[in-house]
Amino acid sequence: MKVLVVHAHENPDSFCSALAEKAKFFFNSKGDEVTISDLYLKGFNPTGGKHDFEVLSDAPYYKYAVEQLKAQEADAFAADLKAEMKLLVEADVLIFNFPLWWFGMPAILKGWVDRVLAYGFAYGGEYGMGPNGRFKGKKAFLCVTTGSPAEFYSKDGVHGRTVDEILKNIKQGILALVGYEVLPSFAAFGVSRITQETREQILADYETYLEEAFP
Repeated sequence: MKVLVVHAHENPDSFCSALAEKAKFFFNSKGDEVTISDLYLKGFNPTGGKHDFEVLSDAPYYKYAVEQLKAQEADAFAADLKAEMKLLVEADVLIFNFPLWWFGMPAILKGWVDRVLAYGFAYGGEYGMGPNGRFKGKKAFLCVTTGSPAEFYSKDGVHGRTVDEILKNIKQGILALVGYEVLPSFAAFGVSRITQETREQILADYETYLEEAFP
């Protein structure tokens, strides 16, 4: 089995990065092949535009989605996108590993979604959506860290909603839309304010989560 971890934290010593490494260790120990696409390390450009294409189509009006479709048909995506797309197509499991910022993904990861899950490549064109999406039969989940403690994430908490509610748009509007079976998310709360002992317990909990999800 091949696993792709799309990792979006700039500090390799962060707890978020430790979670990415834990996933790699777990799957490697099972004999699986793991690739961590470290977006900050790669200097991944999150902004979509004409630079995404080796050539532009002859359409009279430039439209990003149309150019994505034409690039898929002509194998004309830029080299950085082709590399990420190849990893994605080959992977049986996709993990988005990131710190929760403003109830969403860091811009670098959102940009990866915008550019890599391109129209014509991940959906549209010859591919359907939802249960008939390109990545049907494959699994995906989110692994997130937060700055706020767990008690903030409830109906009566400071944030007024759970992490699952916050992540719903990503799970349904991105992963499920392109066909993935979306597994429950794993969240590590308040990681900048907890003890080393608690961090070690969270890593153990993550390993248990992985063992149950991928027996």
